[in-house]
Amino acid sequence: MFCAVAGLIGQTGRDAYRQAYDVWQQAQANLERDAGTGGSAQVAQADRSAAAAESFEATRAAYLKSSFQDAEQRRRLVQTPATSLSLDLTPPSAQDLATRELQTASRAIARFADDKDRGIQQLRQSLERERVALAALTETIQARQKAVAATLQASAALEQARIKTAQAFGDQASQLSRAVAQVENEGAAWADYYQKLAQSIQAANTPPPPANTPTNVPTAGPRNVSVSGIPLARYVGSWTYPAVNGIFHGAQPESVELEVREQNGRVEGTLLGRFKPSPGSASGIPLRFAFEGDLTATPTQRFKLMTSDGTSGTLELIPGPAFNLLEVNFLTDPRANAIRAGNFILVKK
Repeated sequence: MFCAVAGLIGQTGRDAYRQAYDVWQQAQANLERDAGTGGSAQVAQADRSAAAAESFEATRAAYLKSSFQDAEQRRRLVQTPATSLSLDLTPPSAQDLATRELQTASRAIARFADDKDRGIQQLRQSLERERVALAALTETIQARQKAVAATLQASAALEQARIKTAQAFGDQASQLSRAVAQVENEGAAWADYYQKLAQSIQAANTPPPPANTPTNVPTAGPRNVSVSGIPLARYVGSWTYPAVNGIFHGAQPESVELEVREQNGRVEGTLLGRFKPSPGSASGIPLRFAFEGDLTATPTQRFKLMTSDGTSGTLELIPGPAFNLLEVNFLTDPRANAIRAGNFILVKK
């Protein structure tokens, strides 16, 4: 029954949210790739992608809610046990009585077996008929008791199956409820992502202020400093290592948090990370360093770094293949029981 229900639930709803997903993917095609060099067209595309993502998440949430309600209804249908009726309506004394009467009749027949008296012979024949009837009654009672025992055993097996089925529908409903909450949070996260992406596209492609603009007057958004043709937004900001499908070479990060700030062409920042331990180690290897330096006219920005324990080294920031990706490459002087080098891709928060 559970498999049949799973095959029937919301086929139309599933097709609808899959179609909405395809529309979303078409709307955001190449958006991140073109964001760094685009303009108003990419901002409009980000808005369309946000609307398509919202439609997809709403359609998928509706499908999951419908599936949740369906699973809840089936759980309620099978969670209440059927009324248990006593199938053994023949009291045990009835079988005992029939057995005793059969034995009495058999003894009486044996006692009168050799008596030639006509009246006694008629009595003996009557007792024979009674014995046959009592034997049939005893067999019927025994057969019925076997049937009752088999029925009760089947009823117990059916009850166990009902309990397992109710539990399965309950587990399904619980998982669907959590999935609905996750989809709703995911929808809000995508909306926030596209809003920030559109703002970053606008900020990255805003013309720089005139040369006579006072330097002490604040401007909106990050400065569009780019002597190498790459917007400053491709370097500055908050970056993190993704929890799944992270890209790295060398030491594998468990977590990385990078902060990059710029003022008047001068860059400074911090990196806090933890890397997977070597075989036999109990915990990850921490790493923390600060860095600073001037922007250069090359895509790869190179800065001096200093770790928390005073070790020096170099850090390279390289724009990734998409607008929201940044490659980090660092190398420190040799030090015992520490990560010396790393290379990985971070995602902009």
